[in-house]
Amino acid sequence: MRDGLPRNQALVLDMLRSDQGRALTAYELLARLGPAGMRGPQTIYRALEGLLKCGLIHRIESLNAFTACAHAHEGHGYGHHTHRPAFAVCRNCGAVRELDDPALAAVLGVVADRSGFAVQDRVIELVGACGACAAAPG
Repeated sequence: MRDGLPRNQALVLDMLRSDQGRALTAYELLARLGPAGMRGPQTIYRALEGLLKCGLIHRIESLNAFTACAHAHEGHGYGHHTHRPAFAVCRNCGAVRELDDPALAAVLGVVADRSGFAVQDRVIELVGACGACAAAPG
């Protein structure tokens, strides 16, 4: 067990970390981890659920895919790292960048407070073209 995680969670986390800057769907993970003995989608989904609860990965809603958290988790303890980043998602190449901006979080908190809305969760994804794709000719 790596990082104190169960084997399947460690395998999924390692795969997501090896493809940092991208998001992988559960079925992409299944295809890549089949040789390691992960045979069914339910196995992948259970591992993803555990990793989400620990705060080690994020779900990219617009892609229905998952990416490793870009933050270091040393000293935070699993399940206690509760930052809520936004994401920049490139439609062209599929790059995903975690944007953890305290100013954005503060603005959203003020807006929610002013409206009297009790925020339980938030999903912010900026979808467009990354710098490389935006600069590419054609």
